[in-house]
Amino acid sequence: MYILHILIQKDKPENEPEKSIGNMMFENSSEMEPMFPKGNGGLVDVAMEVHREAAALRNSLHKITRKSIADLLRHINSYYSNLIEGHHTHPADIERAVRKDYDTDAKKRELQELSLAHIEVQKEIENRLSEDPNLEICSKEFICWIHSAFYKQVPEEFRKIEDPNTSEIVLMEPGALRNRLVKVGRHTPPLPDALVGFMDRFSHSYNPDQLHGAKKLIAVAASHHRLAWIHPFLDGNGRVVRLFSHAYMKKAQIESHGLWTISRGLSRQKDDYQGYLALADSPRQGDYDGRGNLSDQGLREFCQFFLEICLDQIQFMGELLDLDNLQKRIKGYVDLRSQNMITEEPELRQEAKYVLNEVMLRGEVPRGEAKRVTGLGERTARSLVSQLEDEELVISESHRSPIQFNIPPKVVGYYFPNLYPEGSI
Repeated sequence: MYILHILIQKDKPENEPEKSIGNMMFENSSEMEPMFPKGNGGLVDVAMEVHREAAALRNSLHKITRKSIADLLRHINSYYSNLIEGHHTHPADIERAVRKDYDTDAKKRELQELSLAHIEVQKEIENRLSEDPNLEICSKEFICWIHSAFYKQVPEEFRKIEDPNTSEIVLMEPGALRNRLVKVGRHTPPLPDALVGFMDRFSHSYNPDQLHGAKKLIAVAASHHRLAWIHPFLDGNGRVVRLFSHAYMKKAQIESHGLWTISRGLSRQKDDYQGYLALADSPRQGDYDGRGNLSDQGLREFCQFFLEICLDQIQFMGELLDLDNLQKRIKGYVDLRSQNMITEEPELRQEAKYVLNEVMLRGEVPRGEAKRVTGLGERTARSLVSQLEDEELVISESHRSPIQFNIPPKVVGYYFPNLYPEGSI
């Protein structure tokens, strides 16, 4: 069970007057203005740089290799998104959860299931967008679907919420808009009865199919804050917002086929992330702060921060995925294995680096080419490929199919240092 410190009032009885919470009670969707920062200035420059770098990253690898890395990055995204929420699940436990190998400790198992739910929902989002590129991701229905899909997969314990004022236990319904008044820090989100109007305004303003150029990229950042500001659900809003932003990035074609994750950057600057979210919550600060109800400057600074985090993470992955650097790290891993420097693993022939680099570059290689690639005799080359398959360093659909690039958990820290803070799993 989790204590929700933002739960502050039940549904009011009919005809009871509203009680003031904080400074304002938001009832009209126009009170969410501005939807975009005015006079975008430097935002356009950083947005276009994000677009350029994302395009370069998207085209940097063979599609089969790219898929292997994207699969890994869903796990990374889950780890960091949950970390932002204060739930730390060790990367090794996440990889075990993916294999349905759950811990006997109930609390650890619950966190494993939480991580797995994030991975599965992100995968479902990507599948839905691939099948229906016209999917209206800003709609109330889609955003409620994200919340529902996530919370239907996690233990019921994560849906039990205790009101610290009354000790009442509330069981949150997956996908249901909140029906209670809440307060988040200094921010009082819109009234429950007004949520549909705010969600409609959100959908109309940020529909990516109606936006073009830099404005669509700025909308990625602005919509992230405004959805968090609306706070449509009783709990789980942070996770839903980040999964929604992933969907928006895919629609805006800057997610680079899943080759980078915003959650890693936001988690590494968690205090700044929360500070800029709060800054964009601020009311308008005088005549030089736009013409909306909320601070134009606050929204602009959040968008700047968010887009710079995007750029930083795209560039980080660009360096990791640079072909020369990646080949060197694969070689370094094989060198350690060939010298028995990784004591828990069996010795691996030096020639393995040629096979691994070949499949990384080409995505897949006919298994018969191992002899040519390594310079080994046919029997020795075949034995080496078998060892690589047994260790899942390469995979194939059958014993006759081409071998493909793969990233088992044990090599993550060697191939992609600093992706997880714990390094090698």
